[in-house]
Amino acid sequence: MKKDLVGTKEEQIKKVESYRWVVWSVLAVMYIFVTFHRMGVGVVKNDLQQAFNIGAAQFANIGSMYFYAYFIMQIPSGILADKLGPKKTVFSFSLLAAVASIVFGLAPSIGVAYASRFFVGIGVSVVFICLIKIQSRWFYSKNFALMIGFAGIAANLGAVIAQSPLVIAVNMFGWRNTFVYMGVGMVFFAILVLLLVKDDPSDMGLPGMDELENRPQSVANIKVGQALKSVMTNKWTWIISIPYIGLYTGYVVLFGTFGVSFIMATYGVSKISAANYVIAAVIGSAVSGLVIGYLSDKFKNRKLPLILCSVLTLIGWVVFIFVKLPLALLTPFLFVFGFVMSVFTMCWTLGNEVNDRNLSGIATGVVNCVGFLGAAIVPVVMGSILDTYKAMPMLGYQKAFTVLIALVAVGAVASFFTKETNGVNIYKAK
Repeated sequence: MKKDLVGTKEEQIKKVESYRWVVWSVLAVMYIFVTFHRMGVGVVKNDLQQAFNIGAAQFANIGSMYFYAYFIMQIPSGILADKLGPKKTVFSFSLLAAVASIVFGLAPSIGVAYASRFFVGIGVSVVFICLIKIQSRWFYSKNFALMIGFAGIAANLGAVIAQSPLVIAVNMFGWRNTFVYMGVGMVFFAILVLLLVKDDPSDMGLPGMDELENRPQSVANIKVGQALKSVMTNKWTWIISIPYIGLYTGYVVLFGTFGVSFIMATYGVSKISAANYVIAAVIGSAVSGLVIGYLSDKFKNRKLPLILCSVLTLIGWVVFIFVKLPLALLTPFLFVFGFVMSVFTMCWTLGNEVNDRNLSGIATGVVNCVGFLGAAIVPVVMGSILDTYKAMPMLGYQKAFTVLIALVAVGAVASFFTKETNGVNIYKAK
């Protein structure tokens, strides 16, 4: 379709600014499924242990299978997003995740459960990077951090569904049927991706962001070897990945692995009450993405919020694990804790702004790769410690969480050495 068939330039811009929300919303819904699968096993911990007759370490491995797959796929996902495009990538891989979710719900043995969770991770691994790619092609650069915040809302909605709503669903349908139904739902939304998503406004005969912002045209024929070398030899890519690994691993452990069980053990509350407390942290996380993203875009500052929130997250973990708070304070504490912890979204923004804008998928993939390695390994180490101290569970939790706290501390120190971009892409080709 030629641009002159679409209307005047003003009409074209209006269409871009309206249809972009259709494209974004469909992928954002798929991202809700991603975070549901990421966090859902924590709430059904006891159900899985009973179903497969396993301990804490084997349970943690069920969750980690997802993250092993996610880790493996982050750089390939970036390549697929940059070369094949978000539409085809998300559609095909979401179908794989849907089938794997159904198989997980029907799994007759722990081996099948491991394998199906691994393929769920493979299938959903592409969605976030494709969402970031879509944001870079459909939205103005000045709103990049804010749009990361909106993506965070989708992520946290999935995390909310994976808390007390999942407990209710499991009570009604059983954990197996619940994961089967989620797989069927993914098939429906994968079809919507195929029908509604466009990789770039130019696919509809509309002006793209490169034209509207007078920035260099996006390069379609990306050479994978050169792209990987560009991102992976950039020291700022790796420096920003260190705060990310601590912050994000903690986010996963709190929301998806041991948060609910730790609150149950520490405060003697029911599973649904513990899940509701975690939802306070999820809400804080959702608010964080918007507030921090908006303020960062407004004041053109990325480094200060990262440093401040990284240090506060470290303090928050020490308080959460070693201080038994009055129940009346637990909800507001967890809200603030979730808020500061979710500054890891700033790492995605910085990862894009220190690298070639044409390689947004690969840059996000490399940063994610580091974080998901931590999210895969650390919970298994923690689970092994919990199994060792099974007779003294509270001591076991304290020793297990000390491993995480040490990782968060390293990330907090590294945040002081990240590169300030002042809200613009600072990459310069060598």
